[in-house]
Amino acid sequence: MQEMFRISCRGKTASLGARIFPSLILAATLATLVAQVAGCSSSTPDKVVLEFIGARAAGNERRAAELTVEGDLGDYPGGEPYLGGSGISYQVSGIEVEGDLARVTVLFQWDDQEVEVPYVALRKGSRWKVSLEETGRLWLPDNEIEGPSREG
Repeated sequence: MQEMFRISCRGKTASLGARIFPSLILAATLATLVAQVAGCSSSTPDKVVLEFIGARAAGNERRAAELTVEGDLGDYPGGEPYLGGSGISYQVSGIEVEGDLARVTVLFQWDDQEVEVPYVALRKGSRWKVSLEETGRLWLPDNEIEGPSREG
């Protein structure tokens, strides 16, 4: 049966597996490298916050949840879903990074008004994700948010 998969090229014989296997390993290695490079370049605190806001504004709650530390939106009070079709524009106006925690300030503009809103992103492994709990702590006093605080 093994002879059935052998090929001959100008008197030299090699098994098909011996010729294809190194090519498959090379292709798999390149695909993994490309995926890692693409993932690293797109995971920054500002980009994940903007993608989160965009997903919520577009009504893509599943994608928005994937971009969070918590993995679901729970009772998150954000008003991003109301941005869709509202004429409100937004852009990052500031970013502060301290280790695995980043505070991203987003400037929302409409008509002749504007407001800056802070978001918190945390690095989880090689990816940045929006922390709904930490973002909520910035927006509301501690006594209005349930759950453990970062203070020890």
